[in-house]
Amino acid sequence: MLLFCYFDTNIVTLNKKSIIMQVERASKSEVLILKVAKNLFWKHGIRRVTVEEICKEAKVSKMTFYRNFKNKQELVEILIEKLSNESIEDYRRIMSEDVDYDVKIKKLIKLKYVNVVGISKEFVKDLYQDEKLQKKMSQLREGFLKEIMEDFQKAQKEGWIRQDLKLEFIFYMLNDLNAKMMDEQLQAIYDSEEELIMDLTQYFFYGILTPKEMK
Repeated sequence: MLLFCYFDTNIVTLNKKSIIMQVERASKSEVLILKVAKNLFWKHGIRRVTVEEICKEAKVSKMTFYRNFKNKQELVEILIEKLSNESIEDYRRIMSEDVDYDVKIKKLIKLKYVNVVGISKEFVKDLYQDEKLQKKMSQLREGFLKEIMEDFQKAQKEGWIRQDLKLEFIFYMLNDLNAKMMDEQLQAIYDSEEELIMDLTQYFFYGILTPKEMK
């Protein structure tokens, strides 16, 4: 959830339990709290939203909240992992389709837009300035890079990615895009965070794809 969440996914063990176990055993109240928290964080950022506000919006007691989550930090970590795992499922589903690579990229970008609609600068700022969350996101990202690299290698062999580009360069630029998310000068150009994310995403992908006329 770089928010380039297609590259931020893998299973990491939490202090509480893995997200897969959570999904299988999640109570209705747990699912509701996660949904409400995501909407509130998306709109107001992570720091500003309190446990009390989440409970009020979800119409659950604080006792119910703490029965499901140790604290807000654990809720945030579980939510980040949940969103990341959903992203990887979407990525793998699209990449497994029997269509050309450029069509897959268009589908990924379209899905990316749906996933970031309404996202606030406050959320992005909180996400990228929290050292614990950054460490977690790095762990998530590392576990999936090999798979992404293999997809890029295959696309390059098939002629979809320029042959003169080193894959190591592509990955360096990908990491640089994540850093650009917090560039205040770049942020000032955009009215919304979703516009910035989409421009960075499209710039990355269409900057490495082979133009049609060159194929």
